[in-house]
Amino acid sequence: MTSRHTDLLVLGGGAMGTAAGWAAANRGLSVRVLERFGHIHDFGSHSGITRIFRHAYAEGVDYVPWMLEADDDWQGLEDRAGETFIQRVGVLDMAAPGSSQARDARASADAWNLDYEWLAGADVRKRFPAMNVPDDWETCYTTRSGVIELQPALRAMGRELVEAGGHLETNCRVTSWTASDQGVSVESECGTFTADALVITAGAWNIHMLKKLGLPLEVWRIPVLWFTSAQPETIMPDACPCWMAEVDGTLVYGVPQVGATGMKAGVHSQGIRSDPDTVDRDVHQSDIDEIIGPFMRTYLNGFTGEVDSSTVCMYTMTPDQHFLIDRHPDHANVVFGAGFSGHGFKFAPVIGKHLVELAVDRSAPPRNLFGLGRFAGSPSQS
Repeated sequence: MTSRHTDLLVLGGGAMGTAAGWAAANRGLSVRVLERFGHIHDFGSHSGITRIFRHAYAEGVDYVPWMLEADDDWQGLEDRAGETFIQRVGVLDMAAPGSSQARDARASADAWNLDYEWLAGADVRKRFPAMNVPDDWETCYTTRSGVIELQPALRAMGRELVEAGGHLETNCRVTSWTASDQGVSVESECGTFTADALVITAGAWNIHMLKKLGLPLEVWRIPVLWFTSAQPETIMPDACPCWMAEVDGTLVYGVPQVGATGMKAGVHSQGIRSDPDTVDRDVHQSDIDEIIGPFMRTYLNGFTGEVDSSTVCMYTMTPDQHFLIDRHPDHANVVFGAGFSGHGFKFAPVIGKHLVELAVDRSAPPRNLFGLGRFAGSPSQS
């Protein structure tokens, strides 16, 4: 029987947990990842088939070097897998007057000498027939960016995790964990597991697994929609990039037709506060009619608001929408990654490596941007 003690345990096997297990196994550590569902599923935060893969990063210039490293990691994974799950269709960061999405993306591109084009609304309409943005919109267009297909990317990472000697335990719900200077112990429906160190990457369920810390986390219910186009040739990857658009303080996004019929689109900047155990997983007409449906009809061509398919995912939000990656304040051998706020997936390989580094090297510093200390004294939101 395989030993239930490993160098490292990972609680949660979504994008970040898979990446942590992958990083640990590649370092030669014995590692076991515990996932309550199947390896890839529609119940957490990594549903939705695709993710936008951005380099010019409006959320802040400090993300760019991590993005460049993650790009290398994903590309290497794709090359080794012998399959294609990255499509560099480009990304449009667009902003209506009074909004900063385009200029913030451009600032990060300038800070790191990234290639981009600065486009007016007329330029966008001329080059991309699906788009119908006004003349006074500003746009930062990056061609190296694009879309990553989530499922084959995670499958490839999971295969390398196992091939390197790691264990991926699925359908194994964790019920509790404890830690001491001697190690960690995790109780699950699959039995008890022990390790020298623990990484907690439970996604939306971090609000329960880390409840005693009172982390300032909220879980948002986010509908994800695939809109039918009357001009389907205009939303194919060879004709349409990914896009982010900020209008009157609301940020919406779109992905060309990759992995599903229609253009994937949704509201990035707001959601309904929920609990992962009771979240409403049905998509309602109001989810379409309130913001994203009118946006699609107004600022894109060929859309009536008809939806081909839909799903619900969850964003786990921090107050400043930056990630939360740090050691547990009471247990140096426990590390957590939480609050990825709807924009973390693309960074998963780098976040996985950082989590493992924090877990196995107690002298390794957490990044200030993502540290728990920035919320010192803040009341619990969970």
